[in-house]
Amino acid sequence: MNKYQGTYIGYVSSSRKEMSDDHWGKVISKIVLNSNLPEESLKGLEAFSHLEIIFHMDQVEPEKIVTGARHPRGNEEWPAVGVFAQRAKARPNALGVSRCRLLDIKGRELTVQALDAIDGTPVLDIKPYMNEFAPIGEVKQPAWSSELMRDYYNDVEE
Repeated sequence: MNKYQGTYIGYVSSSRKEMSDDHWGKVISKIVLNSNLPEESLKGLEAFSHLEIIFHMDQVEPEKIVTGARHPRGNEEWPAVGVFAQRAKARPNALGVSRCRLLDIKGRELTVQALDAIDGTPVLDIKPYMNEFAPIGEVKQPAWSSELMRDYYNDVEE
């Protein structure tokens, strides 16, 4: 099996210090690029309203990683589903993908809203979100997943 070896391009700076499942809507974070990346690597990004951020959930304890089926969030009212049928943080490669609103860019620092990554999270990549990358056709998902996500981006005061 080939192993991916990448480099973190920066880190998240956020008021959220601990992993939690809900209320990410008003969270304002900064993504600070490493000093080896020039400011021009962000040139043109200001024309986009939203970004996709790929990050490493490096604070997940290895012994908590799940590879089989489980009830999401431990809720036995929801079906036991495999790790790849949910977006749990305790997954084999501990990678997160999040869409967030781009608020500002200053130098090598991006200010974003609703990024569900905690303070200190290493960032692997930043991509502009484009409508053409949205799903083609109707999106289908089970009712339990909508119930699970009900408060995920629900705005609460920090």
